[in-house]
Amino acid sequence: MVVFAALMGYTEWTRIMENPDEADPGAFLRLTSQGHFYLVQFAVLVVAALSATGEFGNRSVTSTLLWRPDRGTVLVARTLVTAALAFAVGVLTTLAGVAVLTGFVGRYASVDVPLTLGTALGAGACMALFAVLFVGVGTALRSMPGTFTLGFVLLLGLPMVMQLSQAQVINDLAALMPGLAGIEFYAGGDVGFYTAPHDGFVNVVVVAGWALAAQIVAHTELRVRDV
Repeated sequence: MVVFAALMGYTEWTRIMENPDEADPGAFLRLTSQGHFYLVQFAVLVVAALSATGEFGNRSVTSTLLWRPDRGTVLVARTLVTAALAFAVGVLTTLAGVAVLTGFVGRYASVDVPLTLGTALGAGACMALFAVLFVGVGTALRSMPGTFTLGFVLLLGLPMVMQLSQAQVINDLAALMPGLAGIEFYAGGDVGFYTAPHDGFVNVVVVAGWALAAQIVAHTELRVRDV
């Protein structure tokens, strides 16, 4: 995020130098939102996939379940720890990105501190829900490559393909994918990057719904399948 913010900050600075009227306080949220969409959410995907599938890969899950036979408890503990880490990642990377951008364009556009803090907390909450989602996916699939692939498809691949459709209903359905709903979640609406047809709290519900569904599938699979 720091490198991304530096590149984008320099680009924004050169644009302002060419035309001072281009200075826009919204650039802070727009560019950090892009950083989350193109970079941070995939880092969370990797961490969640490692957390969910690592013990299955090296068979240490057998020892874990001997010590704690209640598989639901194991899943909850793994999910909570990963979600807490993802929340911290979301908050800290937002603040780091804004800090770097301030170094480039802070003299020309002021940072809205309350809005920035709200965005940071929103990003943290969204990344935590993504962690819950992909711990569930990884637990169900028990495959790190499979989790990476499905995660990329859900967050970026499928929504973008759906948006290429000329059918409005399919384009609207793309907004119900976790990646695009997440943008509206942590960006706080339209910041000049992506505008969903569904505004407000519905985007939080969409991401939470995906996370809950993944956890239900993971718990069912973990309970009925032998290790």
